[in-house]
Amino acid sequence: MTDLLTLPRAALATALGVGTAVRGARVFHPRGATHRAALLVDGDGGWGARLLDEAGVHEGVVRLSRGVGLPRPLPDVEGLALRLPGEALGGAPLDLLVNSAWRYVFAPSVLSPVWSAVLPHRTGTGRRVLLGARPVAGGFRMLAAPLLGAWQPWGRLELGEQVEGEHLRFAPTVGAEDLQPTELFRALRSWSYEASQAGRAQLG
Repeated sequence: MTDLLTLPRAALATALGVGTAVRGARVFHPRGATHRAALLVDGDGGWGARLLDEAGVHEGVVRLSRGVGLPRPLPDVEGLALRLPGEALGGAPLDLLVNSAWRYVFAPSVLSPVWSAVLPHRTGTGRRVLLGARPVAGGFRMLAAPLLGAWQPWGRLELGEQVEGEHLRFAPTVGAEDLQPTELFRALRSWSYEASQAGRAQLG
């Protein structure tokens, strides 16, 4: 069967590869600040994923960045990339990404109090959920929602000291056993990341 996404994938890969080579950096979220972080899970959820449902504290790092790197006060999409070591399949890091958005539509953070993942996840019970975050003093309130339902809190992300993190390459398509990105979006995200990272590799 013909892969109907072959041409869109090739166009996307070419555009991202060229963009990365020209900029000498990530096409999206080129510059950011990385912090140590602690994720405090409330433990009263029923989503079907251990990370969202079981009370506990998880140590990790967070990279905060602007979508295309526009200087403030120009409007831009704000991004949060959370890495939790050892929480993904095979003991790999679990990377979760959210952006200032109205669900599936990117928007400047001044217009969107809740940041949202564009990448839906499927939990161990088969539920499809969007992960989100709302900025609060000292960090973020972590949220989850059905694709068309209301946001519900499941934890708090507390930011610590700033550390060097420009070497980090996030892999949000890996997922945990009971928290997997849905197939279509996993494929699209994987192509875009591979193309962008390949462009950077060619720069040496």
